Amino acid sequence: MRPGASVALVVAAGALGTLGGATVMAALQDAPAPASPTPARAVAPPPRTVALRPPAPADPAVLLAWTPDGLDPGLAAALAADPAVEATSVVAGGLVDLVASRRADGTPVDRPARGWAIPLDLVALDPAAHARLVAVPDRAAVAGLGPGQALLGRTSAALRRLGAGGTLTLAGGRTLAVTAVVDDAAIGGAEVAVDRATGAALGAGSDRYLLAAYRGDRAALEARARAALRQDAAVRFRGPGETPFLRNGDAVLPQAQIKARFGEFAYRRQPGGAIAEDPAWQAQNIVAVDLPIVGRVRCNRAVVGALAGALHDVQRANLASLVDPAGFGGCWNPRMTRSGGGLSRHAWGVAVDLNTGANPTGFASVQDPRLVEVFRRWGLTSGADWLVPDAGHFEYVAPPAP
Repeated sequence: MRPGASVALVVAAGALGTLGGATVMAALQDAPAPASPTPARAVAPPPRTVALRPPAPADPAVLLAWTPDGLDPGLAAALAADPAVEATSVVAGGLVDLVASRRADGTPVDRPARGWAIPLDLVALDPAAHARLVAVPDRAAVAGLGPGQALLGRTSAALRRLGAGGTLTLAGGRTLAVTAVVDDAAIGGAEVAVDRATGAALGAGSDRYLLAAYRGDRAALEARARAALRQDAAVRFRGPGETPFLRNGDAVLPQAQIKARFGEFAYRRQPGGAIAEDPAWQAQNIVAVDLPIVGRVRCNRAVVGALAGALHDVQRANLASLVDPAGFGGCWNPRMTRSGGGLSRHAWGVAVDLNTGANPTGFASVQDPRLVEVFRRWGLTSGADWLVPDAGHFEYVAPPAP
C-alpha cells in the first residue's frame, strides 16, 4: 500500500467513527427517558440479642475481732456459726527467739552471740482458712504453708535480709524453711507466720485474734457476736482502714514496724520480765536528754525531738500544770510487756508514761484531753482508748503532723 493511501484510510476511519458516534447520540436523545426506579424502603436490621451477665458479686467484707489476754472462745464459735459469715481464721501468736539465719545458698546472716537472741513476733494460722481472707497475690503462698515452713512479711524480710529458700533457727534448735515473702497485711504485720501445729510446738499456740469474711450489716453481726461473750468481756472490732493492721493490739504499730524505724537488738531474758539488750544497740540509740517539765530522761534519740516538741507546746499553751513531774514513769525501760507475751515499746525507748499515779492501767482515763491532743499531733498515741486502758502511756505511732 502506498503511504498516501494509509493516511487516507486512517482519516476515513476517524470520520466514520465521528459520524457513527453522532448517529448513536442522536438516537439516544430521541428515545423516551426510562421511568425513575422507585426507591427501596430502608429495612432496619433485626435487633442484636446480647446475653446480659449478672454483675459479679462483690468480695465479702473483712472484720477483725479480738479480746484481751487471748481470744474468747465464745466469740470464735459465734462468728464461725453466724449465717452472715463466709469464712473465719483464728490466729495464734507469741514471741520466739531467733539464734541464727541463713540464705538459700547457706550464707550465714544473723548470728547473735551465744546466749543472745533476736526477738521475733510470730503468728500461727490455718493456711487453708487464712488464705481465703488475704489479697489474691498472697493466697497461694499462704495456702501452701506447711509444717516446719515459714512466711516472712515484707518488712521482716528486709530486716532479716532473707527471701524464699532461707532458714531461721530458733532457740531450742527448731529450724524453719522460708517458703515465700508476703505483704505485711497478709499476716497481720507479724514478722513470721507458721501453721498452727508448728506454732504450738514453738510455744506460740495461744489464740490472739480472729478475722471473719462476711456479708450484710456489720453492726448486727457485731451485736450477735457480743451476745456470745462472757458478761464482763471486752471486745474490739475493726475493719480495713480503721487501724494500721488487722491484729490484736491494733492501736499500736506491730513489732516489725517499730524495728524498721528504730532498729533491732539482740536480747536476753531476765527474771521478773526484765531483759538485757545488746550494749552496742543501746550506745547507738539511747540518749540522756533534758526535757521540758519532766527533766532528765533516757529515750531513743529518734523520738527525742517529738517528745521535746510536745512538752514545749504544752508549756506554750500554759498547760504545764497538766503534767505532774512526780508522775513521770520514764521512757527507756528494757522489759517485756506486763502480760509477758511481747516486748514493751519502752524497750526501744519510744514510749513515755505521764501522770501514772492518777492513771493506773485498767482504769478509765483522767488525762486532760488537751494534753492527749498535743501528744497526738506529735505522733504519740495515748493508751486512754485502748481495749484495756493505759491512759498514762504515750507511744510512738507516726511522725509528727505537718
